[in-house]
Amino acid sequence: MSVRPARNLCFSDRVAVTGTLDAREQVEVGPEREGFKVTQVLANPLDAVGAGQVLARLGPLEGPADAGNAVAVRAPVAGMVLRSRAVLGQPASPRQGALFDIVAGGAIELNAEVPLADLARIKPGQAVAVRPLGLPEIAGTVRRIETGAEAAVQVGRVRIALTATPDARIGTFARGLVTVGRRCGVGVPYSAVQYEPDGTIVHIVDGTRVEARQVSVGLLSGGNAEIRSGLSEADLVVVRAGAFLREGDQVEPVVVRDPAEVGRTPRGR
Repeated sequence: MSVRPARNLCFSDRVAVTGTLDAREQVEVGPEREGFKVTQVLANPLDAVGAGQVLARLGPLEGPADAGNAVAVRAPVAGMVLRSRAVLGQPASPRQGALFDIVAGGAIELNAEVPLADLARIKPGQAVAVRPLGLPEIAGTVRRIETGAEAAVQVGRVRIALTATPDARIGTFARGLVTVGRRCGVGVPYSAVQYEPDGTIVHIVDGTRVEARQVSVGLLSGGNAEIRSGLSEADLVVVRAGAFLREGDQVEPVVVRDPAEVGRTPRGR
């Protein structure tokens, strides 16, 4: 029977959040006066632009357009063009709205919902592992907790800054895990834990005899379970317990190594 010593492990306490990628700051750019039409479009969605860069040129709505009466529409900040409504020959005026939306600095973050029961555990600066749909995991941090939770649906909102987002697109669905704490203590493979009607059990081997221990399970991480009470690091735990095991059974234990330790070079060699 395969057994493994219980050992000291560290577990992250995490809160799951979900939401969509959003611009940290969005700037609208358009004409300041009436009476113009679009004569040239120089920027498209997803283009990176610099502060002061010409995005489009406008000419008089009536009469010929030339260099002398053209008006340049410039980006007020550096960033990424999110949307463009500039169409050649179409009127452009403040009343018709912005011609371009720019993501200031190209900064994209996660606008996430948090269960109201967990909101008090979220603090600015906490690390977040964010996984946008169809993209690899991105590291992030809690930037801001929004005021005014939505009590009707039992959620609050947080803004999570992302480190690097080369392939991320605004509006993409994403999940996140916020690390709200960390504990170290006795850990065992989750496969060793059995949930019985009378409580939670981990079987250990004392010599050659099986013993069932009532335990209290805490956090889970990477296939391991935190044991808050009932075991010590000196205990040999049955790696994969089953219903066939009984208190007092005689077995021949075979100690197996943790997969994480396979190939690790012992110290002093």
